[in-house]
Amino acid sequence: MEIYIFAGFCLLAGLLVFKISKHFFKALAVSAFGGIGAVCAVCAISYFLPVSLSLNWLSLGLSAVFSVPGVILMLMLESFVL
Repeated sequence: MEIYIFAGFCLLAGLLVFKISKHFFKALAVSAFGGIGAVCAVCAISYFLPVSLSLNWLSLGLSAVFSVPGVILMLMLESFVL
């Protein structure tokens, strides 16, 4: 239950930052496309380096919501936990 409260707080804090920037939709779109681009870049370099992420709806959704820090978190979780 606490994780859902924390996730909701993080989501609201992120939306507040976008709202303060005076360009809400532009900032949201740039952040989402940057995160999806980071996942695609990690998938592209996985042919050359031993780093990989599976390209599925969950990874694309997390990268769209949390942008590049979300991609870094997924890479860290895959490296250290799995």
